[in-house]
Order: sequence, then C-alpha cells, then structure tokens
Amino acid sequence: MDHDAGLLRIGAFSTLSRISVRMLRYYQEHGVLVPAAVDPCSGYRWYRAEQLTDAHLAVLLRDAGFTVEAIARLLTSTGDPAGVEAAVTAQRAELARRGEDLRAQQSALDRVSTALGGRTTMHDVTLTTFPATTVAALRRILPGYADEGLLWQEMTPLLGASGAVPAPEALAGATFHDPDHRESDVDVEVWLQVTGPFEAVAPLTCRTEPQREAAVARLTGDYTGIPAVMASLGAFVAAHRLETGPMFNVYRVGPGQSPDPADWVTDVCLPVVRS
Repeated sequence: MDHDAGLLRIGAFSTLSRISVRMLRYYQEHGVLVPAAVDPCSGYRWYRAEQLTDAHLAVLLRDAGFTVEAIARLLTSTGDPAGVEAAVTAQRAELARRGEDLRAQQSALDRVSTALGGRTTMHDVTLTTFPATTVAALRRILPGYADEGLLWQEMTPLLGASGAVPAPEALAGATFHDPDHRESDVDVEVWLQVTGPFEAVAPLTCRTEPQREAAVARLTGDYTGIPAVMASLGAFVAAHRLETGPMFNVYRVGPGQSPDPADWVTDVCLPVVRS
C-alpha cells in the first residue's frame, strides 16, 4: 500500500476511510481530520493509520446528521464519554423532532392533493345562542396553538385546590384572544363550565360568561379538517355581513373523553358582535 515514513497517502486514506479526497480537504479546513504531514511544495497530504478510527467515527456522525462543527468538537472530546453521550442523546431528540416535522409535511402533501382534487367538504354553519354560564378559566401566552394542552394540565389541580365543581355535562373550550392568527406567542384561554361561583386559586379565575351568539361549524375528527371548517365559517360570515369577535372552540368530545382523534367533536365558534 502507498505510504511514506509509515504514513498513508491521501488516496489510500480516502479508500480506507470511505471519505472522498474532496471531503477530506473540507474536513481539514474545519479541523475534523488534520493530516499528519503536508508536503510544503506540492501540498500533498499524509495521514497516520490510527486516524482511520477518527475517520470512521466522523462518517458515522455525519450520517447521524451532525454538523461539521459538531463532528470536530466531538472528535476532540472522545476522552469525555459522558459529554459525547449527551451530544448523541440531544441529536437523537432532534432527529425525532425532525421526523415529526416530516410526517406533518407528508400529511400536508396529502391534503394538498385533496385540495387540488376539489374534494373540500363544506360544513353546515348555524347561528347559535350560548346561555350565560359560570366558568373556571386559565389564560396564558403560549409558544403555539399546539401547546394548549399545557393549560389543561395546569388547570386540573387548580380546580381541585379551588373547590370548583364542574357542571353536569359541562361545556369545555378554549378562546383565542389574538385579533388575528399568530405564528408564536399566542394568547389562549381554556375554560370549563362549573356549577357556580367559587374562590379561585390563582392563576385560575372564576367569571360569568354572558349570553352570546355565535356562528358555529362542527368539526368531527382530528384537526386536519379545520381548513374546510374555516372556509365554511368565512363564507357564512361574508354572506350575512357579520362582525365577529375572538374565535372559541367548544370541545364536545375531546382527548379527555377519547384518545382516538376520530371520535373528537369540536364546535368552532365565531361570536357575533351586534351593533
């Protein structure tokens, strides 16, 4: 095998490491695999045979999605197994998150095909009057709409500490207070109908929600069907020239009643503002 003073020429090292010469030069520039010797005249590179261990680890790290900067850092940290394992654990979590994003994107592609096929189903919209009710409520700024469940988790022990008693067949819902859709830092309030006023333990509150009229469209199943519901509500509001307030959902059947999204029933409501 080609060698010089017990070193491997770059071509031989490339073959044995399964890293192209171009990539070896790139790795050198970023401090990943620094040659053991470089000819000052020709710039030709030689590597120690022991560097193949680092090279093989670099390939594994690359295939696992680590950046070249992270690879360089980890190759110099092999004497700190706990630190390396922590980095591996963090990368595993990041890949899981990316996997969820990819699955969501694949689902969105399916919905694109449905939309292009003109198979959007319009929903019936009705004007519904909700009677005045006493509710326990919890309102916070959340990272995103998908984080609403955090409020419900926080609310449950607060209800017990406050002595609040849910009404028979209590309505449960969420109100979205931002005047328009937001990508992050969303103002969400979850609420539950109770039998009567109670002394709320902060940050839980107790209030009487006045009677209100709303345009209501029902969504059955998971929230992939929400665009059709929004289109139906939009058409209804425009046709009737209605002014509306902050949207709220009423969860007739939600995750608390069934873990199967196919069973969920949500009334999507736009309160009507009368002059």
